[in-house]
Amino acid sequence: MTQAEAVIAAAKSQLGYKEGANNDTTFGKWWGLNHQPWCAMFVSWCFAQAKAVQLIQAQGAKGFAGCEAMEAWAKNKKMIVKTETVQAGDILLYDFTKAGKAVHTGIAISGINPNTHLIDVIEGNTAGDNLGSQANGDGVFLKHRALTTVRAVIRPNWSK
Repeated sequence: MTQAEAVIAAAKSQLGYKEGANNDTTFGKWWGLNHQPWCAMFVSWCFAQAKAVQLIQAQGAKGFAGCEAMEAWAKNKKMIVKTETVQAGDILLYDFTKAGKAVHTGIAISGINPNTHLIDVIEGNTAGDNLGSQANGDGVFLKHRALTTVRAVIRPNWSK
């Protein structure tokens, strides 16, 4: 199994996970920042489970806890790739409201579907349907995202 496949497997293992009251999560406890928005901590946890967290250490040994910090770090490391080249294992950053900053993140489990033009992504701290908050929901869900919602695609420097 490749590192990217191991990260995706870790993310898939959490599908259906639901947070407790006030953002109480396994991922926040693991990170040491419980009761906070946790989408980035979820992504970092998945990389840690796959023994690949060293690839995303934007904010320390556990990876990253904030989307804006991850985007700045990835830009500095020249890890941002063109959105249309997204592939399984890439980290997506979103700006749903076009506010000019990353507000949510997830792990791509596919490239762009040629029929729907959507990307399959596993995300933590999102809503299970499109009626709830996409950037601050209550669980881990499989999402199908349009390219227009993606602010940046980060490609880790996977080992061979």
